Amino acid sequence: MNPATPPTGGRPLPPSRRGLVAILLTAVAVATLPAIWFGWFALDDVRTEVDEGRLRLAELAATQADRVVTEAFFEIELMAQAIQLHGPGGASEARAAALRTAHGQAASFHAGVLFIGPDATVIIEEPARRATDTGIPAVLEEAASRDDRSVSRPWLEEASNHIVAALGVPVFSADEERVGTMVGILDLAEPLVSDLVVPAARLGPTGHADLVDERGMVLASTNPAHLLTAGDHPDFYGRMAITRTSGVERVAHDPGALSLDRSEWHVMAYAPLQNAPWGVAMGASDTETYEPVARLQRRLIVLGAASAVVLLLGAALALRHASSLRD
Repeated sequence: MNPATPPTGGRPLPPSRRGLVAILLTAVAVATLPAIWFGWFALDDVRTEVDEGRLRLAELAATQADRVVTEAFFEIELMAQAIQLHGPGGASEARAAALRTAHGQAASFHAGVLFIGPDATVIIEEPARRATDTGIPAVLEEAASRDDRSVSRPWLEEASNHIVAALGVPVFSADEERVGTMVGILDLAEPLVSDLVVPAARLGPTGHADLVDERGMVLASTNPAHLLTAGDHPDFYGRMAITRTSGVERVAHDPGALSLDRSEWHVMAYAPLQNAPWGVAMGASDTETYEPVARLQRRLIVLGAASAVVLLLGAALALRHASSLRD
């Protein structure tokens, strides 16, 4: 054997055949790379849409909570007007009757209303003895010191075992002298929880929602165990409560011993209220949240693999056909 002649198995492809192979591989690359590029951006678009949908649900729940607070302030102002009609020197019996009538017509303050003087002393209250409950005096002092609308830090009312907050509106005389503050005790249990349950249920079995205050503490929740705690995501709640900005984040989840949700990560959205220093946090496990993304990814992988196989088989058949023609 001539040493300059390579073995048959190691013979290089003829130039024409190498060119054909290069053309076929280029065709495969041209056909697959745009599909990969499109699939990558399609997944990113779906993920963005999922995040925006989560944020829209949180903003909707925050809007509903704002509606509750707005209606509550409107009712307080009507009570303040009833007090103002009798003036600062009016008979206490007449003012008490006016407040009692207004309170009976109110829908937001079945937990109680109070009219307090500038020195934080209770002048009128409905129902009676409300001001002696634990936590009320500090709230009254805070409300009496404000010259505009105020929302107190919520507390747990012992009588009802519900979380409540005091909403205050200052009352002025005709000559703009401060004569007192109209305060309504808003029970956060019923109206706000119902507005959280429906959107959270749309997020799947691990969906949950919390109303949090300026400290990041949970005031109302789809999970009663979260009340007056920092919930499952204390760092996220605390940070968003301070910045009061809307956003969506993937945050760590440390499930408790009795928690049915064992996922390690949640995707949470936060939206602040406009009429109270509170916000709504809403989310679910990352697996459930990004299931549409994972489903699309699986379909794209299957479609891409099938397309690549078809293209490679076609290239192989074309190369074999070309070889047979030359032989």
